[in-house]
Amino acid sequence: MVLEWWERYRRFILLTAAVLFVGCSYWLYQRDQSHKTDELPLRSPAYAASNLQTKERTDDSAAAQPAKPLKATLEKDKDKEPPPSPLYVDVKGQVKNPGLYQFEPGTRVANAIEKAGGALPDADLVQINLAEPLTDGAALVIPAKGAAAPVSTSIGLVQSSARMSTTGASTTININTATVEELMSLPGIGEARAKAIVDYRSKQGPFRSADDLKQIEGIGEKMFARIKDRLAVQ
Repeated sequence: MVLEWWERYRRFILLTAAVLFVGCSYWLYQRDQSHKTDELPLRSPAYAASNLQTKERTDDSAAAQPAKPLKATLEKDKDKEPPPSPLYVDVKGQVKNPGLYQFEPGTRVANAIEKAGGALPDADLVQINLAEPLTDGAALVIPAKGAAAPVSTSIGLVQSSARMSTTGASTTININTATVEELMSLPGIGEARAKAIVDYRSKQGPFRSADDLKQIEGIGEKMFARIKDRLAVQ
């Protein structure tokens, strides 16, 4: 009877045993993997933890430092700006100590006279503007009483008695009495052309009109048009 039962159900028994075996094996495998996972350390790798700590310290330091006021930053940038260049003015004429002096920007004519030792008793201060600001490279000539008033430049400082008058920011120059240096103040007139003008005047006599400057080599229609408004013939 047992043999008959075995012969009849052995396939089913063997199949069931195989399924149980496979199921048990899979269950045991999963249990082993679960134990291995539980044993792993639950923390980040060393390099990740180090980077995280560094970032946290940086954030804490930034938060601890107070923000710099905008005003303080602007003042610091202003301190970095270079100081303005000094002015050099030739103070001469009726002063006690004529010479070349250095001044701060914004200095007035009165301050220049004071720095040169003050005006002499015969100085005529009525003819000059004591409130005029100084300009770099100018000459301040203090006239004597009874002398012809020196003609000032556009800022009020005397450059030369050969400069006749001012019109706005331009100074008119008498080409019959102007020196080489004065002629060089004209646009486009260099030292060579200025000397040529003086030589021509010495050989040919005074200029009769400003148009006579066109006789000078190098002074054409275009250049003459640039300087004609600043020329005078007397």
